[in-house]
Amino acid sequence: MDEKNRSMTAGAKSPSADQSKGQRSRRNGPGGSRKKGSFVIAFLLVVSLALCGVHFLRAGRTASTILSLDYEEASKGLTPNGTRFNIFEIRGGEVMERLIAYAGLEGKITPEELSECISVKATHDKSISGSVNYISTSYVVSFTNDGAVEGMSAEDMLALLCRAYREYFVERYGFNHSILSFDVDELKFNDEYLMAADLLELRCGQLEKYAQLHSRESKNYQDPETGITFSDLEQQLSSFYAYDLAKLRSYIIENGIAKDRTGLVSMLDYKIRMDSLSRDKMMAAYEEDNKGVQMYDAAMSAVVMIPTQDQKMQYYMSRTKTGMDNMVIHAQEQLTGTAELMEQIEYDSYLSEKLRKNVSARAKMEKADAMILEMEASLDKIAADIQTVDSVYMSTKARNYIRFSDDDTGLAGRLGLDPPLLSAVLILAALLICMLLRTILSDKEKQS
Repeated sequence: MDEKNRSMTAGAKSPSADQSKGQRSRRNGPGGSRKKGSFVIAFLLVVSLALCGVHFLRAGRTASTILSLDYEEASKGLTPNGTRFNIFEIRGGEVMERLIAYAGLEGKITPEELSECISVKATHDKSISGSVNYISTSYVVSFTNDGAVEGMSAEDMLALLCRAYREYFVERYGFNHSILSFDVDELKFNDEYLMAADLLELRCGQLEKYAQLHSRESKNYQDPETGITFSDLEQQLSSFYAYDLAKLRSYIIENGIAKDRTGLVSMLDYKIRMDSLSRDKMMAAYEEDNKGVQMYDAAMSAVVMIPTQDQKMQYYMSRTKTGMDNMVIHAQEQLTGTAELMEQIEYDSYLSEKLRKNVSARAKMEKADAMILEMEASLDKIAADIQTVDSVYMSTKARNYIRFSDDDTGLAGRLGLDPPLLSAVLILAALLICMLLRTILSDKEKQS
């Protein structure tokens, strides 16, 4: 009887137990899973936003600019004077010392510590086609102030950095005045007066070419203070070459002025003998080529005529090069070389004759020394004028070699995200909001 009552009691309790299980299963059903998924997504989104916020705050302590190289040699990876360009010189010791001086940070930070605040990367740092590397002409320069520099914002330090690097670049690579201060005496191998005249001619030619180059670039440019133009300087050098040098050389030769007369005469005689041998060889080669041309069959020219197109795509009959053509060209070269040697032999012979006949008087040598010193002073003054005019001109021109422009990083860059990743985060946030709204609405419907 008791067993029967217990079984009936158990049977009576079973429906309520099943009901509670069903309620738990409904709580853990699709709605519960949806809530758990929403909370997971919300957690991940909060973590992502927190990391983006940290990066955004860090980006607030960073200032960036785009450095662009605007000169012809930049596409070859070179500086304006032809040397290899190195963008990391912007973090070099000389630039950092200038930056410290401009910012008034002497004794507060070292150049090495300050360089750690600067980062540089190419705007197109990639390979175009396999092994061919693209030479970038623009770079993103960033300055991050994490407390290493006190009392200065990242924007202020970046502006001073741009100033320091521009001045460094212009001074180091904008122009090259070494040719103006070149000491031609290094090429002197004797103390003869004719050697001094040759060196003066060499230096005059160098200065004249330098002035001609800049005169063609900017013919009407005038120095703001003196009003001197490159054309004026070129004209001065041309007059120096045509008048002063010719006068000095003529005076030395006609008076037979030499410090070592015997040695110079011996050298000229030896040179005349060697040039005469070379002249005879060239004349022999010229005569042999002429004989070969005369023996060549004239009818051969009609055989080697072939139809050819010119640049306008018009047909004409062209004769191919034959052995006769090569002999004619070679004969002409030998004849030209012979004429040049004959001219040099005549000059050396005349000079040797003058040195044998005339005895260098002390007064004539002193006058020649005075003329040389005066001409050297004239060239020094012209070189100084060229450097003065050229420094102002090139400083103005070279300042445009480097341009700095704002770095439009945008929101994605400041958050430390690529644009596609930022889009994915925004889509994820929108989906989460939709899921949360759906969950809230469905709960309200159940409660009602």
